[in-house]
Parts: sequence; C-alpha cells; structure tokens
Amino acid sequence: MVPLPETVATPFFDQFINGQGEFVPNAVSGKAAHDMLSELLRWTTALQPLRSPQATTKPAAGLTPAVA
Repeated sequence: MVPLPETVATPFFDQFINGQGEFVPNAVSGKAAHDMLSELLRWTTALQPLRSPQATTKPAAGLTPAVA
C-alpha cells in the first residue's frame, strides 16, 4: 500500500447532486479528482513491474521466503 496525499474533499456533497440524482462536481473538486487519479496512475505504472509473475516467484537475492 502507498498513501496518496492527494484527496478530493466534498463537504456538503448533497449540494453537488443535480435533478437527475447525478453528482456534478465544481471546478475545485474536479481538479482535485483529476490530480488524485493522475497520482494513482503514476504509482500504478511505477509499481506494475512488482506485480509481474517473475517478480513474485523468486525472493530477492539474500532473502529467504517466509514459512507459514
């Protein structure tokens, strides 16, 4: 897990619900969501090699796998 400092604060979220019951953010919330998702994409891309089958089948050099 990696903490993402970017957040989307939506105080009084009910003011963003339109007549069709859809959430329609203001410009600030929209930018915050874009920033948070962009940061999530950066981490996802950076950590992708660690999720490959080759990365999970062999322990790192000098380490022994834990025995449960």
